[in-house]
Amino acid sequence: MLPEAKPSRSPPRATVAIKAVMFDTFGTVVDFYHPFKRLFEALANEYSAQCDAAQMAIDWRTAYLFSVIEQASGKTPFRTLRQIHRENLDRLLAASFPVKVPAARCAELALAWEKLEPWPDAVEGLKRIRRQAIIAPLSNGNFADMARLSKYAGLPWDIILGASVAGHYKPHPQTYLQSVAALDLTPEEVLMVAAHQPDLAFAAGHGMQTAFVPRPLEFGGAVKPANPTPGESYLDAAEVYPEEDWTFVATDFIDLAAQLEALT
Repeated sequence: MLPEAKPSRSPPRATVAIKAVMFDTFGTVVDFYHPFKRLFEALANEYSAQCDAAQMAIDWRTAYLFSVIEQASGKTPFRTLRQIHRENLDRLLAASFPVKVPAARCAELALAWEKLEPWPDAVEGLKRIRRQAIIAPLSNGNFADMARLSKYAGLPWDIILGASVAGHYKPHPQTYLQSVAALDLTPEEVLMVAAHQPDLAFAAGHGMQTAFVPRPLEFGGAVKPANPTPGESYLDAAEVYPEEDWTFVATDFIDLAAQLEALT
């Protein structure tokens, strides 16, 4: 599904000063699963219907992942995440919800991506990391999405980078490289933080430093095993075991902040 990342070119830890820290956002900084699950539970209650709200939450996120990868591969033109989320939601409701939901209500529901909750450590951790370096999302969220999400969740970014800067979604190389260039930095001076290790692999292939911060509850508790079964898909399971020699491995953002502070 994913294109292949290049071999890591990350510098050894503590050999290049970190001047900016960039974050994957959906799943890493904010929790999508629990807000989406509650949204679909409320929708079922609203229409006196039954649905598998937990599975629908995961399916909506998975549809988003396939959509942005398809764009990054050049198969489709760049479209806003608002468009993508709405189209995926319409398909999801048609397949998994027993009642037809009016278009106006669907439009409201699709904005749920802009009202996600930060993980408990996220805001405090971001504030501490911000004392050490510039912080920014390197996200598939567009400027509009990230501005609204940041305001809702209280995320203290210095600047919003990522897909809107490059006109491409991750893992397209320009999403990483143009975000770095926007700060007039080299990739080696930037730390990429994510709960998703393929994201880190692409960042490392461009020379960025990397930090793996697992989010065990990202999919409600399902976890990818330490020894995954070959050929098995784990798109709906949290990654909790480091799979490469990342620059940093931290339990959460507060732990990462402490590790960065120890280098100064």
